[in-house]
Amino acid sequence: MRRLNEFVYRLRWGAFEDRRRRGLIRLHELLAGTPFAERYWMIMGLLLGCMRDGRPIPWDRDSDFGFLSRDLPQFLDAMRMLRGNGYNLRPPQVNNDGRTTMWTLKFEAVKYDFFLFEENGANIRWYYHQRKPPLELINELPAHGLAGFELYGKRWQVPENAEDVLTRIYGDWRRPNPEYLYWRDCRAIVERYPWTGERRPPE
Repeated sequence: MRRLNEFVYRLRWGAFEDRRRRGLIRLHELLAGTPFAERYWMIMGLLLGCMRDGRPIPWDRDSDFGFLSRDLPQFLDAMRMLRGNGYNLRPPQVNNDGRTTMWTLKFEAVKYDFFLFEENGANIRWYYHQRKPPLELINELPAHGLAGFELYGKRWQVPENAEDVLTRIYGDWRRPNPEYLYWRDCRAIVERYPWTGERRPPE
């Protein structure tokens, strides 16, 4: 089914890499005019590809970003603006405690994930949900500042200690590891337990 869907997407919008590049540039330009600009940064797979190869991983199907919980109002306002400009909100995954801490927007069949990071002492933490097996994972990293990174002619934000962040998540991140499974292998996980698997329709 995925191959059939991708065939249809290619006919409609072009190759995946072209769609992702176009969507990221448009995302950056739209957010640049909002109070949310400079408040989000690359994380996980998107950060990994950009730090290792200078560009997103060719087979990575989404682009991951993080933002701090104190900037949630600005993010929600920006998300409404993005939805008004063709980015569709997917059903959010809901934590076992009833909170939403990750939102997925889709544009031309490419996903853009925004994870909420909470301050926890000297660390920042975020939630990750695995569907099979159904797990809720709590992840933590030492709090960090941000630095600039050039991609597609735009200046993006990345952790100022990006190499340390990637080592904490992936281990030897400079060497591609096709066997890596986030829910099993991520070194930033501090707690894991069964997830109820709830999804809510977009509001």
